[in-house]
Amino acid sequence: MVKNRFHLIAIAFAIVFALAAISTVNAQERVYHVDHEWVKIWINQDGTIDLFYDMSLTLDSGQEISRVFIGQPQRDFTVGEAVDQYGHMLTASDESSGSDYKVQVNLYEPLRAGQTARFNLTTNVAHMVWEDTQNEGNVGMQFTPTWWEQASVNDLRILVVLPTGVSSDMVKTTEVLWDNTVVEDGRLGVYWEAQNLSPDERYPVGVSFPAEYVQNYETQPTGVTAFFQNYGLILFASVFGIIVIVAVIYAARKKSYLSPQVSMETLGVKRGLTAVEASYLLDMKPTQIVTEILYSLLQKRAVWVESTNPALKLRIMPSFEGKTGTDENPLRYYEIDFLHALKDDGTLDEGKLAHTVVFLRDTVEQKLRGYSRRDTVDYYRKIVTKAWTQVEQAGTVDLTSKAYDEQLLWLMLDPDYRNRTETTFRDRAFDPSPLWFWYWYGYHHYNPHPTHKPNINAPSKAGKPPTIPGAEFANNIATAVEKTSSNIVTDIEKFANAIIPVQTQKASHAPARKEDGCVCACAACACACACVSCACACAGGGVG
Repeated sequence: MVKNRFHLIAIAFAIVFALAAISTVNAQERVYHVDHEWVKIWINQDGTIDLFYDMSLTLDSGQEISRVFIGQPQRDFTVGEAVDQYGHMLTASDESSGSDYKVQVNLYEPLRAGQTARFNLTTNVAHMVWEDTQNEGNVGMQFTPTWWEQASVNDLRILVVLPTGVSSDMVKTTEVLWDNTVVEDGRLGVYWEAQNLSPDERYPVGVSFPAEYVQNYETQPTGVTAFFQNYGLILFASVFGIIVIVAVIYAARKKSYLSPQVSMETLGVKRGLTAVEASYLLDMKPTQIVTEILYSLLQKRAVWVESTNPALKLRIMPSFEGKTGTDENPLRYYEIDFLHALKDDGTLDEGKLAHTVVFLRDTVEQKLRGYSRRDTVDYYRKIVTKAWTQVEQAGTVDLTSKAYDEQLLWLMLDPDYRNRTETTFRDRAFDPSPLWFWYWYGYHHYNPHPTHKPNINAPSKAGKPPTIPGAEFANNIATAVEKTSSNIVTDIEKFANAIIPVQTQKASHAPARKEDGCVCACAACACACACVSCACACAGGGVG
């Protein structure tokens, strides 16, 4: 009897420990990040918006994820379709509760640690366009994409497509000015982008445009009605309290839309362009612009060139496989687009690469609005001259080599790049670093008699390379740049023809429906409202 009781106690303890272990496993914290969050909004004439999310998410560790909640900005919304990257139709349902407005999207298969999933979701949301009380005759919409309380967002893009007939000179934005404008099916689109958002970081944007381009929009209550709606409870407070609160609210409502147009006082030189952006301004050929982008990625050690014939074949380095960069080396928009142009075999897709150049071109043109083009061109030509001066005046081999590395992208903008490099290093030596992928690429592939093998997978652990005679270095680097421009893609003609259109069509930067996939993760909420003075409900998110 005693023995049986002992066995029962032992079994009970075993069950308790087993349940505790299961509980511990179930409680394992999920760690995940959002690779990209691309949002596209069409403002409809009836005052609704079509809201489109293209999400890509990676589960780093923890419990598998089977569903995601995407917050919605208003109670009155209709769920459209959800599709994953393989074309699977996903179940999407309204899971709102009270003021927590959200859509639940069920993954086709649970997402496990180390896996990435992608999906899109489309909804239609009513009551999104409001009277702009700060710009008479205008209506507006303010939108904050879904933010993630426990995950970072590597790449955020927002495209707001305005009603037919709205032109860029009619549009005003809130404090975050647009990064670019596009044209889609004859409609103006306003575009923003941001990289490396921290958990719970929010990125609100807003547009305002003439009310005549929509048939329906919401209006703010005025007079006594508005007063009692907003301040009825405050009537019971002290007079001093009422005055303070009214003053605060008045100050908050003072925030008006800012025109993205550059004012007359800022006409002159447009500073702040990168060397790659300046390459377009200085009339470099499209293949030369793409070569600039490639070398900027080589400088960041984001890619390596595996082979060069018949066309370049690239390999993305492990820390950049997310195609957004690292904390030390975040990628710029044209570098991200370049990586997205890579096909599975490592070669570049001519059409997507052409879109990269077109978007770069249109971005630079947008940045030049209101500035003197001639003065700006002269300014960047002087920067190129100054870059050469820094290299030429460096006193030692080490300093000269370092200066060349730092100024490389600017030096490549010189039309006489080869001769200038040969002249500068004719009587000098060159001391390459193991970290300089841009140099070892040319040395490895175009030097007829290489004597050193670079350690691409662990360059920081490589030994010090030998010093290179200046003439050999100059010939290697110049030859590499020239040959890269000539065989960057297999079909140069197809690439060039795709760049001919001047119209700023940038479908590659809008969430492309045909490329969308599926994702499940914790989404906090998406918050959108009309003008800055309107209230906006927020929907919580979560995973399961």
